[in-house]
Amino acid sequence: MSILILGYGKTGRAVDDYLSDSCAAEDVLIYDDVLPGVPVPAVDAAPSASCRDGKNRFFFNKTDEETLFGKYLGGVSRCIVSPGIERGHKVISRLRRSGIPVLSEIEFAYEELMKKRKDKKSRIIAITGTNGKTTAATLCESAAAVAGLSGKTFTGGNLGVPFITGAGNGKFEDFILEISSFQLEWIYDFKPDIAVLLNVRDDHLDRYENFDEYRLTKYKLFKNQGYSDFAVLNYGDYNSAILKGVIGSRAVLFGFDEKKCDVYFKDDAINFKLKDITGSDDVISLENMRDKRKFVIEDMMAAACSLILSGVPTAAVREAFENYRLLSHRVEYVGSIGDIEFYDDSKATNPAAVISALESLRFSDSAGSVGKRDIVLILGGKDKGLDYESLALPVRENVRACVLIGETKEIIAGVLNGHAELLFAGDMDEAVKKSFDFLSGGLAGKGVGTILLSPASSSFDMFKDYGERGDIFKRCYARLKGTSEHD
Repeated sequence: MSILILGYGKTGRAVDDYLSDSCAAEDVLIYDDVLPGVPVPAVDAAPSASCRDGKNRFFFNKTDEETLFGKYLGGVSRCIVSPGIERGHKVISRLRRSGIPVLSEIEFAYEELMKKRKDKKSRIIAITGTNGKTTAATLCESAAAVAGLSGKTFTGGNLGVPFITGAGNGKFEDFILEISSFQLEWIYDFKPDIAVLLNVRDDHLDRYENFDEYRLTKYKLFKNQGYSDFAVLNYGDYNSAILKGVIGSRAVLFGFDEKKCDVYFKDDAINFKLKDITGSDDVISLENMRDKRKFVIEDMMAAACSLILSGVPTAAVREAFENYRLLSHRVEYVGSIGDIEFYDDSKATNPAAVISALESLRFSDSAGSVGKRDIVLILGGKDKGLDYESLALPVRENVRACVLIGETKEIIAGVLNGHAELLFAGDMDEAVKKSFDFLSGGLAGKGVGTILLSPASSSFDMFKDYGERGDIFKRCYARLKGTSEHD
């Protein structure tokens, strides 16, 4: 028998490494539509490499898939699929018709962890949501480190290192996982002790038939939980809060409503009403925290709730939060040219994230001042089938001009026409220059304001990922600043 790895990016390679290190009793088949940098077998599919115990590893791509289907498919016991692989991929279709189980890497790693740990308890915090999950996960990671737990706590999943890498390493006892909807598509038994749903907004509609299918995929995070487990839900997000009373685990609500929430923000502090669970009602002051934008506070409440429920000391959480710095590419202050500020929010790949960014900039800035200001918004990227109508009102109320780039520029222009000045650019450099010219005198004439890259679209039409898009934005700013200072 053999195991098939479908997709050979970061996740597929991590699974392959684990199987090699664990000396799996089965041969390993590896399929990717394109396999750069690894040998591809001849038509007879001779082994192209070997595991450490001498078991065979066979590589396939789309040029020899019929060899895989005709010669090897019948011997496949299960398939471990990478999150980037579409559910309708032809290999998955063939596997399902043949009754061969398809597992996500998250599911596979969980199975392997349960085998290794056996009677030993591993606590798993799993965080999902359309926006904010990376921030919440890294906040948890920081608090674990402050509490001296980093040596036995693994942080990964959709964030950084795949789950299987941590699950296969015997030193880790607890796990903090960022989980995407793609990773939840093929789970069966995966069960976190603490499952967090930050929000569910329109996203990835190029992958899902509609919003409800996307939302239900997110909800799979809770399907195996029982009463001894916790569901941390956002009272301010309907699609999160609605799960209370529906799922089998105990729901803990966080938000800004003192009466409705178990964890709430009030008087510059995160307040807990969890005495019946933890034995005390804790308070975490945020008085010394620099960044108090609404979306940051929400992520902090979710992380704090998860940490307190998992037994991390309140003092460690407080210290971690005070020293935390917001991640790159999420409403990140880049710098200024005169009185024009630049912010990189390249991580905003859907309209809800853009609205959150506009809201945060409207009420605070790098100097701590409050109020509305002139904003030029750089929008556009790869089309994911999203509905941009929700941007119309926030743009009309907060934005002077939009500079549109990428595949979605015409779609977004059709929605925002009449709500703000619309400009078009062929690349990031042109977009940054046009934004600056608008504010510095060409069209607006004040020389004061904010340039915000918050695309509401994914990056793959023009860039490798959102990180590269944000880095290029920063380089464009640096070049523009150098030119401006020498004029």
